[in-house]
Amino acid sequence: MTLRQIDTRNNFLYLLIALVVILFSSAVADDFPGSLGEDLFSLVSLLMLIVGIKSLRYEVSIRRIAYTLVVILGGLTLLWRFYPGRITALLILVTFLLIFVSAFKLSVRQILFEGRVDANKIIGSLSLYLLIGLIWTILYLMLLTFDPSAFHGIEMNGWRTLFSRMAYYSFVTLTTLGYGDISPADHVAEFLAYMEAVTGVFYMAIFVSSLINRGREHSGHREGK
Repeated sequence: MTLRQIDTRNNFLYLLIALVVILFSSAVADDFPGSLGEDLFSLVSLLMLIVGIKSLRYEVSIRRIAYTLVVILGGLTLLWRFYPGRITALLILVTFLLIFVSAFKLSVRQILFEGRVDANKIIGSLSLYLLIGLIWTILYLMLLTFDPSAFHGIEMNGWRTLFSRMAYYSFVTLTTLGYGDISPADHVAEFLAYMEAVTGVFYMAIFVSSLINRGREHSGHREGK
């Protein structure tokens, strides 16, 4: 599957690339001096969110709302650059959460209920898995904004600085690896952690199996013809 004009045959490839680039940029942001890394991560995230929105099959009205959210996110990020504070951080994280949840919902609809199972939809299932991890990353960061001591092994010093660390913890929890270098320190953090682990197991057991069954059904119909 090669990169070309975005359509229903390759849109999830672009979404996957956008999500991986967001995660990678957050991982390398700390290697840049001063606030340059944080600014670079913010810029890359905004650009990749635009790519992600463009890759999904939004109705015109929904697409406008999605782009509006990205513009709002850009404004809030700029505001955070000069006036960091808890309220600004929460607004940024809520906006991220709305974008990721919307992308997840629209992706599920296309993968499970539209057309046959192909390579694009298999890539889409991987994109969904990354979206789950990113959604929980935002939830953990929101919790840390309210309660900086919610996790052992984490020192709260700004959501952008901690994005990579919480993304790491989120995917470790989602896959039930549980290394233990970061762990919940209160009951709300524990609740979020075990709910993510349950979601990860549920995704593999139900969603992926449903996708496989749909693929077999389409194969059976072709053989029957």
